[in-house]
Amino acid sequence: MRTRILLFLLSLILVPTVTVAVILFARGYRFSPKKQAFQATGLLSAVSLPNGASVYINNELKSATDTTLNLTPGNYQVKIKKEGFSPWEKTLTIAPEVVTRVGPLLFPSVPSLKAVTYSGASLPAISDDGSKVAYLSENKLYTLDLSESPLGLLNRESKLIFNFKFLIFKLEWSPDNKQILLMSTPSAYLVDLSKSETQPVFDLKSLILEWNMSKDIKADRNLELLPVVLKNILATAAADLIWSPRENKIMYTATASATIPNNLIRELPGSSTQTQDRNLKPGNIYIYDLEEDRNFELENEVYHWFSDSNHLMSVRDSKVTIVEYDGQNPTLVYSGPMESGFAGPYPSSKQILILTNLTGNPATLPNLYAVSLR
Repeated sequence: MRTRILLFLLSLILVPTVTVAVILFARGYRFSPKKQAFQATGLLSAVSLPNGASVYINNELKSATDTTLNLTPGNYQVKIKKEGFSPWEKTLTIAPEVVTRVGPLLFPSVPSLKAVTYSGASLPAISDDGSKVAYLSENKLYTLDLSESPLGLLNRESKLIFNFKFLIFKLEWSPDNKQILLMSTPSAYLVDLSKSETQPVFDLKSLILEWNMSKDIKADRNLELLPVVLKNILATAAADLIWSPRENKIMYTATASATIPNNLIRELPGSSTQTQDRNLKPGNIYIYDLEEDRNFELENEVYHWFSDSNHLMSVRDSKVTIVEYDGQNPTLVYSGPMESGFAGPYPSSKQILILTNLTGNPATLPNLYAVSLR
């Protein structure tokens, strides 16, 4: 009986003690031999695409990606490297009892090129949703599906849409991505992809006005979901609003001085700790993250959204650079001959599409090429 009582009393002590220890361990507490006590730590969860990259903390190799590290609170220089890929580096603030997640997309240092067209391509135009590209070749209109097939196929065969016998100087997609406008001289033609019909456009000005109104309605619908204060600032002190593909971030140009107040939305645990700028200066380009309530200033460059909504792409001087939306880790992914500065991402983010003439012969027509990023 005495033994049973002792065991019962011991269990009353051990069970709560072990339970508390497990809870503290899960929250990131670790025993410090120096302080002879449990100390709050933060967790760094590091993954990468592709996986198996080396994780360096303050230039010291710690592990490979797809790992979680316990770190005492503070600032750390985190670098992720993999042979054959451009390195990723960022200063992160580790907070106690908070999981800080990093998942960089590593780009190959020597990307490969694959021809997508072979008979020449001109006036390529990517649809607003990024899923298709239209182009001309030998007086014919083609479309190419850029989305990834269920079997993982990326580069599919082009589809012949229309034969024409007139000069076309521009292609433009409709807002619903179901029609293509062929700008010609002196008229224009509208190709309906769903019906395989082509008809002349007699009132081009009204059609363009209708399409622009449709885009404005969609943009206004997105703005209605924003906090009132931010919506008013964007309406009065910003222009050229461009939503990310996932519609969770906005790129805009400030037109007047303004300040975005802090804490417009509830801060998420593990949110970005990068330096932001909520004081808008006229003429500067900014990115606002709707999920984390962060506002980042960018260099005054012409940017386009990358398909993953976490990166931006710029094309300048026959070079394609991809940068994170907070302006860090710019990576040159292509440098070489390009036609008309045309480049666009595939929806899968695995490739970018460029128009180039690799022969060096001006008499040779340029073609579309896929630049592999995975």
